[in-house]
Amino acid sequence: MDEDDDDYEPDFEAAEDTEQILNKLDNAPPEESPDRPPVVALGPFKMPEPQALTSEEVMENGKNTVARVFSVMQTLEDPALKKNKAGINRLAASTYDREAWVTIVTRLATRAPAGLEDTGDVIKSEGGDAKVTLGDNIRDALYLYVLEDFRHRIETAVAWLCEEWYNDRIQEKAGAVTTSHYDKWVLRVLDGMMPYLDARDKVLTRFLGEIPRLTAEMLERVKGLCRDPAMVNLALTSLLYLVMMRPPVREIALDAVEDVWRSCKFILNLPHAKYLTLGR
Repeated sequence: MDEDDDDYEPDFEAAEDTEQILNKLDNAPPEESPDRPPVVALGPFKMPEPQALTSEEVMENGKNTVARVFSVMQTLEDPALKKNKAGINRLAASTYDREAWVTIVTRLATRAPAGLEDTGDVIKSEGGDAKVTLGDNIRDALYLYVLEDFRHRIETAVAWLCEEWYNDRIQEKAGAVTTSHYDKWVLRVLDGMMPYLDARDKVLTRFLGEIPRLTAEMLERVKGLCRDPAMVNLALTSLLYLVMMRPPVREIALDAVEDVWRSCKFILNLPHAKYLTLGR
């Protein structure tokens, strides 16, 4: 009996402290109370439909979006400093530089609203009859962007106007009744550049040589430069370039030179004018 008593060692569990007791009470299931409302299962949640925007709000939000895009373009690297060597088979707008953003913006202005101008998707201005579209708002922003520094952004202007010309031809081929934008915006760009041209600028010659189509009305703007004796050489050099390098517009360019020859006496002795008129 003494040996059995010595081997007996009862196990005493340690008493729980106050913190452990409180934790158990917190984790315990709540007791049913007659005053507690019954548990109701929640059904599927559905977001309410957004409030429809008015036409004015749509146009205002569109203008803000376009302004943010152009602010991004102005902060990107100048593509002239980094040549893209991908070649003619490269994908448009795949480099995420300023050239890519220009491609996106010009196609949003020209292709996205194509065919929608005459379907009522327009907003009347406060004047009454005038109509404004989101595409026109993007075009206005492009026009101002080019004129801010037209000597360094002439490539942007040419790319934009090429898109306008291409889209006009596609719409005409499809038989869609749309407004022709190309002629309108070429004349606006010319009117915007003319007052700020310098006699040594080559940007006018490059612009006239690279846009896809020239008309007699466009060359009237060039002829208008001849009213300033300091700008005569620039105007005639540009016309000479068209005669030599753009055969499809040779006749209207020669007509413009002949008109200048007849109407502006102070250029009678200029070699470019003599060469062109005698060659005709």
